[in-house]
Amino acid sequence: MKPRVLLLQEDQSSGGVSTISNTLCAALGQQHWPLCELALNRCGWRERLRAAGRCDVILASHNFKPAYVAWALGLLLRKPVVVWVHGPLFEVLEQAQASVFKRAWLHWLYRRVQQFVFVSRASRDSFDRFMQQPMGPHQRGAVIPNVVAPMTLSGNSLWASDAVAAKPKLAYIGRLSAEKRPQLLLQMLRLLPAHFQLTLVGDGPMRDALRESGADLISSGRLTLLGAQAHGAGLYTPWHLTLLASRYEGCPMTLLESFSLGVPCVGVPIAALREVVGEDAPYLLARDASAQALADAVQALWAMPRARVQADLTRVLSRHQLPDFVQAWQSVLQQAAQR
Repeated sequence: MKPRVLLLQEDQSSGGVSTISNTLCAALGQQHWPLCELALNRCGWRERLRAAGRCDVILASHNFKPAYVAWALGLLLRKPVVVWVHGPLFEVLEQAQASVFKRAWLHWLYRRVQQFVFVSRASRDSFDRFMQQPMGPHQRGAVIPNVVAPMTLSGNSLWASDAVAAKPKLAYIGRLSAEKRPQLLLQMLRLLPAHFQLTLVGDGPMRDALRESGADLISSGRLTLLGAQAHGAGLYTPWHLTLLASRYEGCPMTLLESFSLGVPCVGVPIAALREVVGEDAPYLLARDASAQALADAVQALWAMPRARVQADLTRVLSRHQLPDFVQAWQSVLQQAAQR
């Protein structure tokens, strides 16, 4: 018998957490797992209690609000709880300047959760750094890297087919917010030759500031602020390569989705990116987090043989396959239900 799973999401908005949560739900559904999803912003405690009463395992899709609700439901109904940790906790709290009270609350709560799943070793290491002590004997922590759904169009991208482009097309795809450092990409663009173009795909609190600081680049046709776009394969295929300048990541879906469509991604050398690409394609990481280092990495990549880059992307993706992801999650959920 497969245990009945209740998945708690904070909402059903777009983003990497929602994407990978939906991937897991679809994969478990194909394996005939009984699964119920609840978006916390669309239901009250009565509905949450009813759903939790009918399940065998409560899965919190994130380690903040969904984890708080999952822990409370698990305590009330004596149900096992699994908390999914995406971003690097220590860095997220530092960026948010979290109060001492929130940090104390999280220490207290996380010492009482029995099962965690981390999207990368980098996220696990950051969690341990925040907690400042090893997990207790009653706790378990598994690392299950993110994956991309099977939508591969490798070899059918601009990168593979347009070997000599007059205007290299670069893109950033994500939230325009401080932790993603999109302003660093504008600085990088100014250091690249004039025929390089950059499009920022997404929305966020920095949109207006970026529009103002990049006004000259916009007027010259080198910079475009495209706004939020529908998620899917077509989100990546118009570009030769994508970019990541984040202060931190867990296991970036943007990079994996870009790779799955044959579009390389250049990023700064944060722990999560080193973990994903460092062994197979270290040239995709800038030497440091400066605009000049990013510009140099982009130009070095642009000069590389297309076939080699495509082969390296395929090798990276081989460690992020859906069957391995589903098997690992089934094992975690089965173990949680038995406990």
